[in-house]
Amino acid sequence: MRQYYFLSPQNEQLGPVDASQLPALGVKSSTMVWAQGMPQWVPASSVEELKGIIPVAAAAAVPPVAPAVAPAPQPAPYMGAYPHQPMMPKPNNHMLLAILSTIFCCLPTGIVAIIYANQVDSTYAAGDYAGAQSKANAARNWAIVGAVGSLVISIIYLIVYAGTFAAAMGGVFDNV
Repeated sequence: MRQYYFLSPQNEQLGPVDASQLPALGVKSSTMVWAQGMPQWVPASSVEELKGIIPVAAAAAVPPVAPAVAPAPQPAPYMGAYPHQPMMPKPNNHMLLAILSTIFCCLPTGIVAIIYANQVDSTYAAGDYAGAQSKANAARNWAIVGAVGSLVISIIYLIVYAGTFAAAMGGVFDNV
């Protein structure tokens, strides 16, 4: 027989005790009981195993109380479609590339890259590998866009500066 917990008239949780001991402890058909494997507290009259032990009487409504037993441990989160599949490694967040892009290249795109890089670890820790990979790719792409954009702007600036310098110096070298 299973071990049962029951609620006293003062709504105190008592037990566990064998089912055969319940009548001697004052358990009636209206007394709320709970045993391992039951989803919630129920009147003793609704438990099939107790029907022959406890006499049936009119059940009084007693508010259910959660059992004071430790909850069952939850399984560790896993990545993928199957519980046997190992957790994927954390993607590179590209934080260094994002910071260097911010400092040496382009501030606006570098800041966006830092924000995405910062979100990679927390998204991975939440069990969302695809989201973490997506944020890592976005961080890398924004850092590269900033670096390439700064390089293009620098080249254009050098061409314009060289043309202006050549025009200004054009008269100086004519006399040589």
